[in-house]
Amino acid sequence: MNDRRGLSLLIVIALLGTLAVTAGMAALAARISTSYAFAGMERLQLDNAIDSAVARTAVRLSNEDDRWIADGRLYEMQINGLGLRIRAQAEPGRFDLNHGSAETLTALLEDLDVSSLTARRIAGAMIDWRDEDDTVGENGAEATAYRAAGQMPPGNRAFLAVEEFRNVLGVDDGIYQRAAPYLTIHGGEAVAARYAPPALIEAAGVSAGDARRIVSARRGNRPPPESDGAARFDPAQPAIYALFVEAEAASGARLAREVIVSLPGEQSLYDTLSRHSHVFGYADFLDPEPDH
Repeated sequence: MNDRRGLSLLIVIALLGTLAVTAGMAALAARISTSYAFAGMERLQLDNAIDSAVARTAVRLSNEDDRWIADGRLYEMQINGLGLRIRAQAEPGRFDLNHGSAETLTALLEDLDVSSLTARRIAGAMIDWRDEDDTVGENGAEATAYRAAGQMPPGNRAFLAVEEFRNVLGVDDGIYQRAAPYLTIHGGEAVAARYAPPALIEAAGVSAGDARRIVSARRGNRPPPESDGAARFDPAQPAIYALFVEAEAASGARLAREVIVSLPGEQSLYDTLSRHSHVFGYADFLDPEPDH
């Protein structure tokens, strides 16, 4: 009898232990589920705040009386308790893969610590990648060179996206990551230096003195100065902009987007051309550097 009672007691204890473990796992699962729900809600709030910031930025870029300057300088705002950092970059201030010159790309790559020889070869290969013929240009590369390197042949057409620059002969992952923020397919033949990122200002063809004045104006939150020999950009005219928006919640959760917009839009204030996710701080390449 005592043995039976002892066995029954052990069974009850084991059952209680199992129930306790089950309850603990259920509680943990509930906490995890709740955490995911809060995380999902917070991400939705960050996304909505970024969308609102894009709309507000479009309004400010269109405001003739108090227009935001689209040269990558930092603007900040609060939306529903979330902090937002916004940088508007006029696309004519970036290097256009379809129209820009080999000389400008070479100068940009050299400023990004690519060797002169490699920079010239990549710039030449870019020209051959986008032209329609199979004739090898200066420092260029056509299908034979690509096959020898084990790569797909050049497009022999316009670049459809900045990501295709990675397919140009000589461009490895490291070079692509450094160069991509400065590239666009919405610019022009020449870079508008007054609105260009710091590493691209002198490459755009202005003097070192003008480059210093442009950067100084951004640091001092002043209008960009005029410069000789630079392409013009009129912010009052229709244009395409890259908006770098970073949102941060009080919890520390953060989200960053690059949104390309066209102002004005066909049916509204602006049209959204593309959206890309980025790591927080990606837009710091637009910050004026002390050595400029």
